[in-house]
Amino acid sequence: MHRISIVAAAVIVVALVGAPPAAAAPPDLDSARLDRMVTVEGITDHQRALQRIADRNGGTRATRTPGYTASAAYVKSTLEKAGYNARYEMFNMPLWHETAAPLLQQTAPGSKTYIAGSAADDDSPSVDFIAFEHTPTKALTNVKVVPTTDIVIPSPGGTTSGCELSDFPAATSGAVSLIQRGTCAFTIKLENAVQAGAIGVILFNEGDTPARNNALFRAAPFDYPIPAVASSLAVGQELYNAYQAGQNPTVNLTTNGVDEQKLYPNVVAETKRGDANHVVMLGAHLDSVTAGPGINDDGSGTAFQLELAEQLAKAGTPPRNKIRFLWFGGEEDGLVGSQYYAAHLSDRDVARTDMMLDTDMIASPNFARLVYDGDGSTFGAENAGPAGSGTIEKVLTEYWAKRGMVSEPIPFDGRSDYVGFVNRGIPAGGVFAGAEAPKTAEQVAKYGGVLGEQLDPCYHEACDTYATVTGQPPASTMETFATDPALAQRQANSLCGNALRSLQQFKATLVHAAWYFARAKNAFPPKAAAAQAKAAGAQHQFPYRGHDRTRDR
Repeated sequence: MHRISIVAAAVIVVALVGAPPAAAAPPDLDSARLDRMVTVEGITDHQRALQRIADRNGGTRATRTPGYTASAAYVKSTLEKAGYNARYEMFNMPLWHETAAPLLQQTAPGSKTYIAGSAADDDSPSVDFIAFEHTPTKALTNVKVVPTTDIVIPSPGGTTSGCELSDFPAATSGAVSLIQRGTCAFTIKLENAVQAGAIGVILFNEGDTPARNNALFRAAPFDYPIPAVASSLAVGQELYNAYQAGQNPTVNLTTNGVDEQKLYPNVVAETKRGDANHVVMLGAHLDSVTAGPGINDDGSGTAFQLELAEQLAKAGTPPRNKIRFLWFGGEEDGLVGSQYYAAHLSDRDVARTDMMLDTDMIASPNFARLVYDGDGSTFGAENAGPAGSGTIEKVLTEYWAKRGMVSEPIPFDGRSDYVGFVNRGIPAGGVFAGAEAPKTAEQVAKYGGVLGEQLDPCYHEACDTYATVTGQPPASTMETFATDPALAQRQANSLCGNALRSLQQFKATLVHAAWYFARAKNAFPPKAAAAQAKAAGAQHQFPYRGHDRTRDR
């Protein structure tokens, strides 16, 4: 009662000081009609089509496969039938070729040639090092090795070696940087090494568990300028101990790689009506992993956006602001399509973009209602999105809260397509039904589901199918299957229909947010176009780049 009184008093005060009355806003911010038009059946019809595409193309819709090309064609033709002028916008996702085996030799304090591996030797104990994908053809001779300042051997787990530019001592300039695997993305460590002036990198496995000792095959950023290899713990420890003993280790380091330009399509369409100086962007990714058809990840976001676009074309009431729908490729390869798109927006385009709403994985069978912490109120200001991101979070969470549905915040952790837009200073937000994280007891109490099981039991697996989304995950993919198949079957049975419930709940709040920001006037705090454009090029240090945490750190 006290809270209601305060709110009422605040409304009276606003009216007395001459603020614009509520009637100044559009009369139809209510999304109920559009929500009735956007149906789960319509979404799953598109998911069925994506499944058929995968079935005809080796069971996958990964970006480098015909399944992705067919998926893009399906999205484009569906939009055109709905009346949109859909188009492809190409992005470059280079294909790397290793032209010869790499070389790593210790030239001081001893003389030793380490055993080279290739991509096929990923995590093999039989090799000492593997060149990073996208490293160039370059050779270094008798170059000193300089470790970062925060290497810990033996590792307690989760070292931060190379995660900050301050981790690299001044002596790194002109040297080969020795970096330990740890909490942040390999790409961040590699980029920081270049910024510190390193002319080569040896990134060694952390050794905090027996499973993290071997050399790995991982990807460097495209067009990475210096030789870089991922080595075993043993190699890194040997060089680190020599440095600590004052023996000034040196190495010969050679990589032999060439990036071949390869272009793939993002799909773009926008409403014909709406203020082009206030663009609301909705983004989903169109690719799957190679292991499966990706009907939740991210066929659910793709299909939702298609159904929304189709129904919006019929809605009758035009948006006040222009809505741009985006389907990105290369997400599973490191957010390539979305980062390319965002990076190539002009400063004027950035200034005219109100927001980006990310729609990634909304049909997880063991789902939780997760919302990006736009204002940093939970995970700290350093993890907040650009100004206005908190407004997106509020619209999403309040929609559920008004219907008695709890949700919980998650940080901007760099795992989805919002990254490129956040880096351009564009307010961003979204909801997420969950991936590989196990469900906690607190989440079971909030949402139901299976304790300890992944929020999406088929995450990045072959069973991420239409049958799973419309039915249930197979018992064989449950965590308990190896020890208790009967329990696993009961748990899988308990999730029957849960992905559809997830779709129903998530599509409603996403429809509301899209409609709200498309119809609201001045939904975000005013900011000068020049100030927003100035944010172009600013880089958040996200710990991950893309969904697969285990492959990227």
